[in-house]
Amino acid sequence: MVILNRIVNILILLAAIAAVVFSYLLFSKREKLVNGWAQMATAINTAAKTLDDGGSSGITAARDLTEEKLKHENYENLGTVLPKLKENTGKIVTQRNELANVMQEAAKRLNIKNVEGKNLKSVTAYRDQANIFSNGVKNYREHRNNLSEQYAETFRKLGASSISRELLNDPEKYKSAIVAGNLKADDVVKRKNKYASCLNNIANALRLRDISKSKIDGDAYERAVNRIFTEVRAKIEALETAQRQLAAEKGKNERLNRNLTSRIKRYNEETKRMKKEIEDYKNKLTNNGSIELPKKMLTASDPECYKEVHGVVEYVDKDYGFIQINIGRSYSFVQPYGTVKNRVHFPLKTGRTMSVVRGSGHNKQFIGKVIVTKVDENSSICNLVGGHPELYQEGDSVCFTDEDVAQALSSKKK
Repeated sequence: MVILNRIVNILILLAAIAAVVFSYLLFSKREKLVNGWAQMATAINTAAKTLDDGGSSGITAARDLTEEKLKHENYENLGTVLPKLKENTGKIVTQRNELANVMQEAAKRLNIKNVEGKNLKSVTAYRDQANIFSNGVKNYREHRNNLSEQYAETFRKLGASSISRELLNDPEKYKSAIVAGNLKADDVVKRKNKYASCLNNIANALRLRDISKSKIDGDAYERAVNRIFTEVRAKIEALETAQRQLAAEKGKNERLNRNLTSRIKRYNEETKRMKKEIEDYKNKLTNNGSIELPKKMLTASDPECYKEVHGVVEYVDKDYGFIQINIGRSYSFVQPYGTVKNRVHFPLKTGRTMSVVRGSGHNKQFIGKVIVTKVDENSSICNLVGGHPELYQEGDSVCFTDEDVAQALSSKKK
């Protein structure tokens, strides 16, 4: 009996375990169904909102197909709710088909090729068809605008300045605009005929037998009009020429005499004034002849400036063999030119060869040659060309000899 009880207890325990397992599996399956139902409800509601397009489509599918009405707890009402989706989808499809047919008909009237109603209804082909239709409408509009602009420009040339492209494109005002333009055109034609008649009378008065009214009205009108104008202008010019010649002869002698006398008087006065200015300036420069003037007043382009350059050695680097002098880009000197001090700006340039000397007069000693390698504002660096660095001293003089000047002028020419 004890063994039987144990077996019964074990069977009961196994049954309980099986019940728990099956309950868990059933609950899990129910959760999946509920979640799937909720996702389906969300998808249907989203599709309804897309169809509504915020109310701009004119239908209210989203209001009838809310997620609350589509929940699994309200499955009894799905039979009355879900048909709303089909109904509204059918309305959208009907709208699409009607729009496609209207666009196809409009494309035919506007002569836009390759637009088909079936392709406009196709989800994959409608975008290309829409682009073709849009471009066709754009081209039609541009053609219409260009045509209207050309007509408006023609009317404006005829005097109808109020007619514009916009007015011709207006479906309610274009007729009155065309009528106004035609009235201006008729007026121009009448004026042309009147002008042709007047020009014919002028041609007859000028005895131009080869010009007739038919030529003035015809394609050769420009040649005929130019001939008439040429003859009229020739007659007028002949008359004016005779009048001018008569008046010119009368006053010719008087004008010549007045001009000659006046020019001689001005010439004598100007000559006298210039001689006095030259003499005064010369006396001022020479202090009334007590100072002898140089041959010329120097400028920076004159080679004589090299002889006026004088400097001193400021630093000697005996290790690297270069010196620093007190001449740079801002170097200038003063040339006495009579009573005037002529300051000449003569900057030192790289590549120039200079001479270093010590002493003055008969005691002047030649030290060596240097070449300018770097020029600053008030100083320059020079490499030694000849002589030992020990021979150079601070305070030595730097100048251009005749040989240095000749070399500088030669390199400038090159």
